[in-house]
Amino acid sequence: MDRFLESEVAAQALTFALASGLIDRLARRSDMAAAELADAFRLDPPRSACLFGLLVGAGVAAEPVPGRIALSVPFRAVLPCRDLIEAKLAFAAAASEDLRRHFPAFVADLPAFMAASRTFELFRYDRCFEVTFENLDATRRWVAYTTCLTRYEAGPCLDRIELGSHRRLLDLGGNSGEFAAQACRRAPALTATVFDLPVVCALGRENLAGRREGTRVVFQAGDMRRDPLPEGHDLLTFKSVLHDWPAEEARALLQRAGHALTPGGRLVIYERAPMRLHERAPGYVQSADLVFQPFFREADFYAEALADLGFVECRVRSLALETPFHLIEARKPGGAP
Repeated sequence: MDRFLESEVAAQALTFALASGLIDRLARRSDMAAAELADAFRLDPPRSACLFGLLVGAGVAAEPVPGRIALSVPFRAVLPCRDLIEAKLAFAAAASEDLRRHFPAFVADLPAFMAASRTFELFRYDRCFEVTFENLDATRRWVAYTTCLTRYEAGPCLDRIELGSHRRLLDLGGNSGEFAAQACRRAPALTATVFDLPVVCALGRENLAGRREGTRVVFQAGDMRRDPLPEGHDLLTFKSVLHDWPAEEARALLQRAGHALTPGGRLVIYERAPMRLHERAPGYVQSADLVFQPFFREADFYAEALADLGFVECRVRSLALETPFHLIEARKPGGAP
C-alpha cells in the first residue's frame, strides 16, 4: 500500500481523488474517457492533466489507451483497505507538517518538538481519565487511527501465537479492543480482558458493539502503572504500548504484568522496531512513523528485561510489515507441567 503514498504531492492528489469521489467513479468502471471524467469534476484540461498525471505517476491510475483513465490493477487490489489508506494519509499530513516546521527540534530537542507538534498534541492521555463528551471527542480521533492500524497489524502477530493453548487473555493498554477481539475470533474458547484508561474503554465498548467476538471481550478501566491489574489470565499482551514509556517505566510495567500473569502463562510484546534509516530514506507516508522513531527500541531491550524478571523460553521474531516489527514471547515459570 505504501508504494502509492511515497510522494507527498501524489499523496495529496490521491487524498483529493478519494474525497471527491473520483476514485469511486473509476472503481465502478473498467476505464473512462479522461475528458468525461474531467467534465464530471469540473476540471479544465490543464488541471485534469496535472491530476491524472500525478495519479498515473504514483501507480494509482493507468492509461490503457491514450485519452482513457483506469485504476491500476495493484491499486484496485489494495482499495478494499481504503480505511487504512485514508488513515495513513490523514496522519502523514500532520506528521510531515510537524517535521517540516520543527525538524531542528526533532533532532536536537525532542521535548520541544513534542510540545510544538500537532502529532503529540493528538495523543493526550491526560484527557483519558474522566469520561466527558469533550474528552471522548478528543480521544476518539487518535483511537480511531490506532484502531485502524491494529485492524491490519494484528493478524501477522496473532497468526504466529498458539492461541488455542490459552483460555484467558489480558491485553494491557489494549485500546479499543480490536487486538483482543481478533484474538477471540481466531480462538473460539478464548475470553479477553482489555485494561486501559476509562475514556479509551468507553470508546472500545463502542468499537466492539454488535460484533460477535466482542461478547467475549470485557473492558476494565484503570491506570496500568498504578492500579491493581486483573489476575487469572494465562496470556498477556502488549501491542504497541511499551514504546510510549521511558525505559524504567517500561520495565516496571513488565514487572507488574509478570506479577499478574498466571504461573506458566505467556507474555507477548508486539512493537514496532526502529526504522532502518541508513538503508533507505523514508517516503512521505513514513513520516507518520518517523516522528516516533526516537521511542522505538531494539528487541534486546525487551528480551533482557524479561530475562531479568525470570521469564523463560524467550523467543524473538522480526516481522517485515510496512515498518519492521518485533514479536517477542516468553513464559512465566511455574504452572502445570
